[in-house]
This record gives sequence, structure tokens and C-alpha cells, in this order.
Amino acid sequence: MDEDETRRLLDAVRQATREAAELREQADAASARRREAVQACMDAGIPRQQIAEALGAHRSVIYRLLRH
Repeated sequence: MDEDETRRLLDAVRQATREAAELREQADAASARRREAVQACMDAGIPRQQIAEALGAHRSVIYRLLRH
């Protein structure tokens, strides 16, 4: 393997690492918005089963979301 190939492969690693970090930030922000929306539903008195259906998850997930 020559220096050009090594540089190209390492650049690909760096780029993928940057992309992964950006996507993690986006996912964290989306999770925070989802937590806020679930909390707003809870505060409004919407039944947990309806919230769970909107989440596409079991009701127990609601409690795990709000703990974080």
C-alpha cells in the first residue's frame, strides 16, 4: 500500500467519523424533542396508551423516555 492509498483510507475514516458525530447530534436533538412532546402529552392528561400508540411503542417506554 502506498502513501496515497493510506491517506485516502484515513481520510475516509475521518469523514465517516465527522458524519457519525453530526448524526449523533441530530439524533440527540430529535430525542429531546420527542421527550418534550411526550411530557407535554402527559401534562395535558392524554392517556398513556394513546401516547404509546403515537410512539409506536409499549407504555413502559414512556417512563424510560422521561427518565433521561
